[in-house]
Amino acid sequence: MVKIGFVRGLYTYYHFSRWRFFFEQLGFDVVLSDKTDKDIVARGVAIAPAELCLPVKVFLGQIDRLLERVDFVFLPRMVCRSLEQDWFFGCPKAIALPDLVSAIFPKVDKFFELIIDHRVQSDEMAFVDTARQLGVSSRSARRAFKLATNDKIPASENLSSSFVPVDIFNKHARECDRLIGVIGHPYLIYDEHISLNMLKMLSELGVVPLVPVVKENEVVDEVRRSQLPNWFYELELFVRARKLLREYQAAGILLVSSFACGTASVMNELVRRRVAVKSGLPILTLLFDEHSSETGLRTRLESFIDLACARASGR
Repeated sequence: MVKIGFVRGLYTYYHFSRWRFFFEQLGFDVVLSDKTDKDIVARGVAIAPAELCLPVKVFLGQIDRLLERVDFVFLPRMVCRSLEQDWFFGCPKAIALPDLVSAIFPKVDKFFELIIDHRVQSDEMAFVDTARQLGVSSRSARRAFKLATNDKIPASENLSSSFVPVDIFNKHARECDRLIGVIGHPYLIYDEHISLNMLKMLSELGVVPLVPVVKENEVVDEVRRSQLPNWFYELELFVRARKLLREYQAAGILLVSSFACGTASVMNELVRRRVAVKSGLPILTLLFDEHSSETGLRTRLESFIDLACARASGR
């Protein structure tokens, strides 16, 4: 059976369940790359341009190892999505990532792309075009796409079942007076190596970390209400922060980003001004790169938790 490799990073954390289902319906064996470790980071840092953020370096390091195990490697190019008659784009660096991969691995002919760009074609046609690269007929690809986009295959299963089996959406969180909201891309906060196992560390420090889960209709509602930058995945972060404030009594908010992320500097400031400042919630921004240390992170979290929970107990 032909093996298709999926990189455990970036947009795979959002869409893996449906992507996997699509290719399995076509008869391929889907192979997910290993969890991030020191070797993968070292490989990525060695071959990546220095100015790239850590998640992209990890993505490249994952590819370098994954090539040894598969026949093909899947590369998504998430360019543009349409919401409420407006265009919302992916991260500029991630849009160009397939080109970067081809430049770094010029002698490798195992790569194939999925290009999502609603200005040009529908998702269905994008998946059909991708399947054709692997010799699959359009008819079979359309059938697999319809099955993969069935509502009975929830994309929210990506995080818990496919990557980290942690019940972070605690059912008792609404009653918890030591709740800390965590806002960040899943490829940061759920990658235990990149985030230095931050979620576990928060639990060890006696608080409940909560990562709000949002659905696409909630993102659409926010587009109708607010004037926000036209970055789709960053827009989702803003919606999560709003939901955290609306539905939970959090003691504080952690904004998790990677160093050298251009979009994060804008969205973090919007979350700070429109959510944290208006609510009076303490907020701490954490920037991760390949030099981050567990000791430094724990020290910052301890100080922030003391401040946030002391304030919360006095409400």
